[in-house]
Amino acid sequence: MNIHFRNLILVLFSVFLCNLSSYSQNLTKPDTSKPIIFESLNDSIDIASNFYNFYDSLSIYFYPASDKYDNWNTHDIQYHRESTIMNRADSLLKMDTTIIVLQHSGEPEYAHPFCGKITSRFGSSRRYHFHYGIDIDLVTGDPVHCAFDGMVRITQYYKGYGNIIVVRHNNGLETVYAHLSRIFVDTNKFVKAGEIIGLGGNTGRSTGSHLHFEVRYLGTAINPEVLIDFDNCKLLRDTLFLNKRNFGYIVELRALKNAKYHYIKSGQTLSHIAGMYRTSVSVICQMNGLSRTSVLQIGQRIRIR
Repeated sequence: MNIHFRNLILVLFSVFLCNLSSYSQNLTKPDTSKPIIFESLNDSIDIASNFYNFYDSLSIYFYPASDKYDNWNTHDIQYHRESTIMNRADSLLKMDTTIIVLQHSGEPEYAHPFCGKITSRFGSSRRYHFHYGIDIDLVTGDPVHCAFDGMVRITQYYKGYGNIIVVRHNNGLETVYAHLSRIFVDTNKFVKAGEIIGLGGNTGRSTGSHLHFEVRYLGTAINPEVLIDFDNCKLLRDTLFLNKRNFGYIVELRALKNAKYHYIKSGQTLSHIAGMYRTSVSVICQMNGLSRTSVLQIGQRIRIR
């Protein structure tokens, strides 16, 4: 059982016991209490308001997919520290197939964030930086829609992402909407599929107006194109079957983290560099997307391991 839910049950049970004790004591003595009379309409409104504020504060204990996640982090787009993320990634690389229900029997439970041209795909290299989502071209001010019903976990300005919204969904997925010009929702609020949650923009580390859209499972990104048909702005199927193959890119990222590079100097050739590092020209070409006849530029960085 989720630790937050368990704590809530204990609190409610304690309140119940206190009330039961008070009730049993009242059975042994005359009831001299008087009925509660509101002295004014404002008194009754204040009491009702306090109740609903209390109820709203409890909503975080019932966040979506609480059976899969062990916390509700509203300050960081990653809901765990980096060390924990890497440990979780190790478990994902060994996971059996997990079934994620995206919508039931074709019912419209999905809305496309924005129908536009894809300008950058998942995994594409940007000066050796991995791209964890899909970039969709738009004009600043275009409406951005929530993909599935869920609860808003993050609304803030966050480093290279600019203005960002992270929504956790009942099916265990999280969706990320970045570079927004405006945000229309608040943290800890429930949103519906298709609801306009913000406006597209160019905030953060961005070279032009677009929506950076991510899909994550347990804090780790997956390729959105395994579940969404971006050309036709709809789901590929009602159910997603996740397994370790969806997280195979993590192995590639770790290899890049430990990679070694060489900067081209005047007169150097691929054969010369291969000899320096006891590797082969074909391996260097494969790692860098080069051919044997590629022209090398002085100062160019190439991966050699």
